[in-house]
Amino acid sequence: MIDDYEVLEQIAEGSRSTVHRARDQCSGRIVALKRLKDESGYKEWEREVTALELISGLNVIQLLESGRLPHGGYLALEWLVGPNLEARAKDQPLSLHEFSMIASSALHALYCVHQAGFLHRDMKPSNLMQADDGVWKLIDFGEARRIEDASQQPLVGSIHAMAPEQFENGTLDERTDYYALGCTLFFALTGRYAHAGETTPEVITSHLHPDPPELSKARPDLPQAMVTWVEGLMSRHPHDRPQNYREALGTLMPACLDSSS
Repeated sequence: MIDDYEVLEQIAEGSRSTVHRARDQCSGRIVALKRLKDESGYKEWEREVTALELISGLNVIQLLESGRLPHGGYLALEWLVGPNLEARAKDQPLSLHEFSMIASSALHALYCVHQAGFLHRDMKPSNLMQADDGVWKLIDFGEARRIEDASQQPLVGSIHAMAPEQFENGTLDERTDYYALGCTLFFALTGRYAHAGETTPEVITSHLHPDPPELSKARPDLPQAMVTWVEGLMSRHPHDRPQNYREALGTLMPACLDSSS
């Protein structure tokens, strides 16, 4: 029950919900308490609960409890101390070792999402967060949808990490999440997005008519295998990206080994 939680401080607020750091008064455990503002977001809350109940893994945030309220609902999630990847990359770009760890963690998180039959649809630097044991986890499943339903509402996610097929009303599948992962990792390595612009149309145009990302110019210290892997995730056409987790991981491992040699 939500009365079991003592609210300590608000840490985030969106259009549909607020997130607080809270204490479970029964166990003393600190949690992230996400609460709907009103009933207008109930369908989205219900979808998020369903996704989190079905998706589990070391690199996925854990749902501890959920419940419906007279005017909405709430989620109690495991508390992650952070930082998120956006803050970490802005501090300074990732080292090769950090990149290897975070890339493999994010890939495993997406594997868990896809194996459960969902797309995350909002992979971005701020949605990868570090736990107090150092493990990186994927958070925020508010936009997650079952794979067969995801194409019905394609224009969701961060504009800087949305795949070209989302702007073209194309079919969304696992490769759409991989594109967003590529954009996320480009940011992690450079502190900026590969697809940017002063206006939304400029950003969209950058996705649809991409110039070479030029990761090697931004990070000349990176092994070519790693550059090729990240840029492959961001390929314009889905058939040029990794087709599944096995392929993505199989090409990441040689890139990581190259970086340690």
